[in-house]
Amino acid sequence: MKKYLRKLIPYNLIHLIRKTKGAIEAFIYRGNNFECPFCKNKFRKLKDGGESLPFFKDHKIIGGGRRINMLCPYCLSTDRDRLIYFYLITRKEFLKKQLTLLHVSPESSVKSFLAKFPNINYYSGDKFEERYQGFYYDKTTLNLDLTNLQFPNDNFDIIICNHVLEHIKEEKKALFEIKRVLKYNGWAILQVPIANKNKNTIEYQNLSSKKRESIYGQDDHMRLYGLDYADRLRSNGFIVDTWRASDLLNVNEISKFALNSEEKVYIIKK
Repeated sequence: MKKYLRKLIPYNLIHLIRKTKGAIEAFIYRGNNFECPFCKNKFRKLKDGGESLPFFKDHKIIGGGRRINMLCPYCLSTDRDRLIYFYLITRKEFLKKQLTLLHVSPESSVKSFLAKFPNINYYSGDKFEERYQGFYYDKTTLNLDLTNLQFPNDNFDIIICNHVLEHIKEEKKALFEIKRVLKYNGWAILQVPIANKNKNTIEYQNLSSKKRESIYGQDDHMRLYGLDYADRLRSNGFIVDTWRASDLLNVNEISKFALNSEEKVYIIKK
């Protein structure tokens, strides 16, 4: 029933309903303990979010599982969206240089932020699942396959691909395509959930969805990344750097913006 309703209701109406709901919840949650850097609203608390399965605690998943104060009541930015925000503002070229940017599986808060920069030639895309069509993404979002990108070589200055690779069976193909379309002086953010207790990535092929959920935490995940994630990127020809919120913000600021101090931003170049 839900999928049929989503096809019938125009995206603009859905967007208006979301904004109205966000405004009401921002009023309910108003206060001074937390602040969202995207919408600039302040709250006494944020909304909790994420799955509460024991799996996430058992494997100490960074960037996954149930988190308190995870979701902005107004613009729905998540803790990982806000982490990306603070990394992006450290890149001075955002204000000065003409840039071409690809945003894969675009988060609405990050997309709205990037749309404010007149110097950014912005593309966003996702390999649409039926439940998202006309509901989660607007009409400017392209239908793309990360393992077969329809863009020329050396096309993008920046690629943002946040929590996508774990969903892709053919990881090497996706990384090859990212490398192909990224300019030599460009960079990409490639975030994934990481099992902080696992030295190595766990990856088995041809599992049932139920088995994938028990091993990887979600039935649509193809692997569970471990502490070798940066090495996997390097083995595919990338130069890898990492960044944490503590590189820019103090402890009080990290708490104020409800960031995960344990999560790293993975920045790659070719």
